[in-house]
Amino acid sequence: MKQIFTYTKHYLNQHKWCLFLYVILCILTSMAGIASPYIVGDFIDRLADATDMSFVYSYFALYAAIGIAALILGYISGRLYVSLQTRMGYALNTDFIKRLQRAPLRYTDKQDTAYLNQRINADANSLISFCINIIQSVLVNSIIIILALGLMFAFHPILAGVLLGLSAVYFTFYVLYRKILYRASHEFQEAQSKFFAKLNEQLLNIRFIKLHSLFDYFIGRLNHSFDVLLGSAFRNQRASYVFGGLDRLVLITAQLILLLLGGREIIAGRLTIGQFLIITSYFNMMLGAIRYFFNLGQTIQNNMVSYNRLRELEAIPYEPNGHARLAEVREIELRSVSFSYGEKPVLQDMNLQFTKGRIYAILGPNGTGKSTLMDILMGLQAGNHAGLVLYNGNADVDMYNLRNNLLGISPQEPTLLADTVASNLTLDKPGILQSRKGMADELIKILGLEAYISTLPEGIETVINENAANISGGEKQKLSIVRALIKNPDVLILDEPTSALDEASKAAFGEFLHEIKHDKIIIVITHDLEFLDSGGDVERITI
Repeated sequence: MKQIFTYTKHYLNQHKWCLFLYVILCILTSMAGIASPYIVGDFIDRLADATDMSFVYSYFALYAAIGIAALILGYISGRLYVSLQTRMGYALNTDFIKRLQRAPLRYTDKQDTAYLNQRINADANSLISFCINIIQSVLVNSIIIILALGLMFAFHPILAGVLLGLSAVYFTFYVLYRKILYRASHEFQEAQSKFFAKLNEQLLNIRFIKLHSLFDYFIGRLNHSFDVLLGSAFRNQRASYVFGGLDRLVLITAQLILLLLGGREIIAGRLTIGQFLIITSYFNMMLGAIRYFFNLGQTIQNNMVSYNRLRELEAIPYEPNGHARLAEVREIELRSVSFSYGEKPVLQDMNLQFTKGRIYAILGPNGTGKSTLMDILMGLQAGNHAGLVLYNGNADVDMYNLRNNLLGISPQEPTLLADTVASNLTLDKPGILQSRKGMADELIKILGLEAYISTLPEGIETVINENAANISGGEKQKLSIVRALIKNPDVLILDEPTSALDEASKAAFGEFLHEIKHDKIIIVITHDLEFLDSGGDVERITI
């Protein structure tokens, strides 16, 4: 448990005063619960000797005031809990997303993102909820045990002693059984995450499923994952039931002892009915608090699973990134660069130089490493290749900053977000369309996007659906080209930019690239050189 609190300390400290207020309100609410049984028991004893209603009204008012106060405090504490759990859970979740965003591509490309997202979200929220609940529940239940046990010893020391003996037996059982609980819980949580990923797979690949008529095959994959989940659920239930069996045994044994000894004391005249009700209520309160601490062991083991799974993700290293922030890019040099996918070499001892003012055409058949070369050039394979990539002669460049400000890329399979067309063009630079409106309008005209935008219900402010389902592949590529160019980058990388263009647009686009090349390094991966050759010299690099 200490490991979990140490791990979440940063998030707890950020909201410590709100957390403190929440705990205080929970304690006050529990005090109202502790006072109620005493009031009711005392009322029953006084009722036997009452001759008028005056004391009834007093008890009525007192009990009503305590009940209303408990309701109000419970509502406020509930609101505070939602705020604390949601904000801290989101902060922890976001920190892991930031970590994965900066993890090497060789790791993230291999991951099932649906599974990973569900796992992070579930584990992060589980740990935060655990810590909040532990802080308030340990304090509240400790107070209940102390007060109730004090009353129990005052009324009947033997009952208190028997209960403590049963507690010791239960604790011994937990120590012996906790590893089994942990393994069963870990297996079940992993199976849940993988099943969620397979559920997501069914909807994520609908087009693929329809295209190849793989309905039964994909349902079979889901069924297999469900069978694994069901098996782990049964094993987890069996382990939890055995553990919970002793909990129920303690409760039943304690109730039997209370009925036997309490009934004897009333018959003997040593307890009133009201006192017996008070003892019964406090006994059950104390037993519930003790059971909380017993079950806390299982809760800790369940959350240790979440803790260890998050620590596994923390072991993923950050991708290397340099420190120098460039104001411009004059030249790029690849010096003795080699790259392999496993045992398969893709690029070997490559030496290239790109200088401002020129256009470079990267040629070669599919699978020769053109896209890999561009990834290396952009710093997306940092740490995974041999040799150096130098920007202005510097190998220690902040590539995050460079890609955001000085590098524009239009991939062959572009990504568009579920947002407006305008937002997809500007991304994190919302004012760029206004400041470079002339260039944007010219590009839209050259690429033949005018007709498409005119058909949109809200023009450039029309929202593109999730997965860009309401836009064709050709329009996606054209928007990607506009997005890269209106950024006015020093380095422009275009991957097969003319595949969606007609002949007239190709020629106009080629001329446009030659017009803007004087202050840029333009690199084009293409099988179609004609659109570039018409505007001037192009340096060809065959991979």
